[in-house]
Amino acid sequence: MLRTRATAVLVTGSALLAVPLALAPALAPVLALPAAACGTHALPPVLAPLAPFLWPLAATVAAAAAYTAVRRPRTRRSPAAPPVPAADPAAPPPAARHSPPGRTELPPPVDHFTGRAAETDTILRLVRSGHSAIAVTGAPGTGKSALAVRLAHELGPLFPDGRLYAELGGGHGEPPPPAAVLSGLLAALGAPAEEQSGTLAELAARFRGRTAGRRILLLLDDAADAGQARALLPAGEHCLTLVTSRDALRNLPEAAPVPLAPLTEPDALALLAAVAGPGRTAASTDHARTAVHACGLLPLAVRAAAGVYRSQSTSQLPVLAGRLAAERDRLHDLRMDDLAVRAAFETAYAALGAADRALLRALGACPAGRVTLRIAAAAADLDPAAARNGLRRLTDAQLGGPAGHGAYRLHDLVRLLAAERLDHETAAADRRAALERVLTACTEDATARGSRAWGVAEQYAVPHLVRAAVREGLLHHAHALATAADPWLARRPGQSARAAMWAAVLDAARRSGEHDRTTHALRGLGSAYAHEGRLDRAVDHLRMAATLGRHAAVRAEQTTTRRLLGAVLRSAGRYEEALRELGTALEDCREAGDTAAEAEVLRGLGALHLDRRRPDEAIDCLERALPLLARHRIGDAAALADTRHRLGTAYAQAGGLVPAERHLRAALALYRREGHPAGEGRALSELGHLEERRGAHGAGVELHRAALAAFERAGLGAGIAASAEAVGDNLLVQGDPSGAGEEYRRAAAAHRLLGDHAREAEVRRKIDV
Repeated sequence: MLRTRATAVLVTGSALLAVPLALAPALAPVLALPAAACGTHALPPVLAPLAPFLWPLAATVAAAAAYTAVRRPRTRRSPAAPPVPAADPAAPPPAARHSPPGRTELPPPVDHFTGRAAETDTILRLVRSGHSAIAVTGAPGTGKSALAVRLAHELGPLFPDGRLYAELGGGHGEPPPPAAVLSGLLAALGAPAEEQSGTLAELAARFRGRTAGRRILLLLDDAADAGQARALLPAGEHCLTLVTSRDALRNLPEAAPVPLAPLTEPDALALLAAVAGPGRTAASTDHARTAVHACGLLPLAVRAAAGVYRSQSTSQLPVLAGRLAAERDRLHDLRMDDLAVRAAFETAYAALGAADRALLRALGACPAGRVTLRIAAAAADLDPAAARNGLRRLTDAQLGGPAGHGAYRLHDLVRLLAAERLDHETAAADRRAALERVLTACTEDATARGSRAWGVAEQYAVPHLVRAAVREGLLHHAHALATAADPWLARRPGQSARAAMWAAVLDAARRSGEHDRTTHALRGLGSAYAHEGRLDRAVDHLRMAATLGRHAAVRAEQTTTRRLLGAVLRSAGRYEEALRELGTALEDCREAGDTAAEAEVLRGLGALHLDRRRPDEAIDCLERALPLLARHRIGDAAALADTRHRLGTAYAQAGGLVPAERHLRAALALYRREGHPAGEGRALSELGHLEERRGAHGAGVELHRAALAAFERAGLGAGIAASAEAVGDNLLVQGDPSGAGEEYRRAAAAHRLLGDHAREAEVRRKIDV
């Protein structure tokens, strides 16, 4: 308005001044006034004849200048720029102004951002396809805000009208009301004070009006739920809203979901190395791997661990990894400056309803991250339907998730928090009762159909549960779970946890003077040692079990112990001792009329005679075992396949190639039906050797190649080496030294990976030949 008035004055003054200036030279001679009296200087003599025309010309120029000054402000804006309703056109973008109370400018990107390439690509693809809202969701500590802030800075040039930021406080228990957030956003957009107050509906309408037609990026960080986020969405079709939340935001269909899982192991290792400092983790890759897995691969936890490591210049990574591997103090150790893993999970825990907090605490009684519905219901003393609904709510809160049919998984750090809350908020008697219910449910799971679905989590959990039961004096429950889970644990790689489980049961049984349980625990511990390859210790424990078992009420227990002792002695090469033990076990079976146990002992004797290179005796034992196995359906198809395979090997040693092939092909069919690639490889390898003995080296090559493929599927290095060498031998006989050399090199490489340098050297000598 002031500029308009000044322009009017300029126009009027110029016009009025031009009139006397134009008339003054003409009137001067008439009025006999000197030129100086008219306010002008005398013109030079040359210009005197033009005097009557110069001043009208000057007046015209002045008027034109005034008109231009008035017209220019009206035509300065480019017609291509979109209109911005109800906004000051001279105001700077929101990100560039001073922020009102309640931060509205983007925070700086986090240092050492690592990984998230797939999620970044997904978000950029959604932006390119025109999505106006994207929800980045995940558990506490997964780095949702770090990813969203980084992308907001990178996408800034696409949104020239500004970038806004609102901290919604969903993870802090007291999120600000949407009206307060809208007031701050309106202030950042330049709205006058009177427009920054009102009802939620009024504020939302003003916000949508001020964002319409603009290209603005809005980051809503840590939304409590879908309702809070929906009220803050802008109206502009060219705006982009990034929402981060611990909630799954299933009720916000306006936003395309991008869930965040923990980091991959390589990304977690890279983050640990970047934050810890140059070169501090390079020399201890295994310990770095232990550390990041103890952190659950969560960016927040990895950053905290790296900060602790960096702050202690004399600390060694193995020390940090060892501390984090111990669960008791892990949450306490994962804390550095403002990075506190426990605090992040405690706020999520506090945001739950009372029933869900009770369920989460109860799950702390089970040391496995993965729990079946049966175990969860037992731990919380709920019916299955209530437990399922509670687990679904924990899933929506990003504290758990489905893990196969009828099972759920808690993140390890969430499980540790649950165990802490159980200790601090539950009476000792109630904790003991919860543990007792969990033990019973796990025992039922171990013996029920489908227990093969148990994985690494249960392998870790069962021995811990048994030891916890022993500490609480629940020896009956500890022994029952150990017995039920032992056949399953025996099939798993790594036996140290199984050995620790039986050692705890053995110690408790000895202290309580329970003879039968002591015998059973000795046998279980001996079996675990045998699987570990600690054969001398296995023999010692099994002999003690056999001695105590003479007084056992159930004779089958003694037979089982002797059969297992004979198998371990055979593995140790102590054949005569093994023969005595298995012979005694066979007599006991026959006296008791236990044909099922007799079949198992005959299988053990057949394997022993094969090792002693006595195929006729092996054939006799194994042929007698076959009908007994079929009668009692002992074990599974793998036991029958193993017996057929040994019979085929025994007939081959005895020169009976036809029955050998019949039994080997029967074993191969069983192995394939059961999905047993290692057994399939062994059967194919034996069939290949049969063809070699017949002189059919072409057929031998094909069978050994098939065996090699089966061993590769099974990841069995020794089988790969042996099969590759056998292929090479057959190719060499067929006159293909080049092909044989290639196979020998493969076999030598496999032996090198196994650390068998003697066999590697032998195979390399074949290459030279």
